[in-house]
Amino acid sequence: MRCVHVRVGKPAGSQYKTAQPQHGVAVELGDGTLVVTLGTEESRPGAIALDKDGKEIARSEECTGVHGEAVAQGDVVRLGCKDGVLVFKNGAFVKVKSERAYGAVATQVGSGASPVLLGDYKIDSDAEREFPEQFALIDTAANSLKVVPMPEGVSYSFRSLGRGPRGEGLIVGTDGKMHVVDPAAGEITNAWPVVAAWKEPMNWQEPRPALFVRDDAAYITEPATKQVHRLDLATGKVVGSVELPAIPNEIRGTLSAH
Repeated sequence: MRCVHVRVGKPAGSQYKTAQPQHGVAVELGDGTLVVTLGTEESRPGAIALDKDGKEIARSEECTGVHGEAVAQGDVVRLGCKDGVLVFKNGAFVKVKSERAYGAVATQVGSGASPVLLGDYKIDSDAEREFPEQFALIDTAANSLKVVPMPEGVSYSFRSLGRGPRGEGLIVGTDGKMHVVDPAAGEITNAWPVVAAWKEPMNWQEPRPALFVRDDAAYITEPATKQVHRLDLATGKVVGSVELPAIPNEIRGTLSAH
């Protein structure tokens, strides 16, 4: 038998060093543009964009407390601010303000099938831990932000948000249901039972139901029962569950290649 050895090297990469250390993010787009948040260990005011050669092509410092990012249809980047969002598209930054002085967006999820981003939305700047009862839909084509209420008494956590294969928004609410959002209409269209009702812990690192979406299936953890459930997004039915030897916390997986 003849053996053939193939050496696989590391993929080509690049490096960028920020001026100051920070709790930030960098997003590289398909054309090589790099969007990087600005800030220090004490504050984060906005972001810059660099071309593929490292030259600064755009800057905005209109995003106090910049935190969280997502990419929408057309390689449009959105960054969360304490008073709305900062959108990067067509080589420039655009600020989309909240209607409130404090209308903070942080965690968000995008979809290649939609220009609309789904994000959390918090309104209490004094809260030690806010349990949001509304969410944001950011239309990156119209540069608009719409706030949509959850059903009365229902909130969610930053691990509750996802997107379906057709661009639909997905939110695991504290009522134990998967709430399906039509991003174009700006409304909840379905609510499918998945887990038992739950309460978000004060410590953000403690387990609570978390969501991962792959193709037509959503995977939802249920820490209270040490289970992971598989939800069919075409039917809204739980089609499988597995019990784990330990309490699940975060969940991630590989995505299909298309």
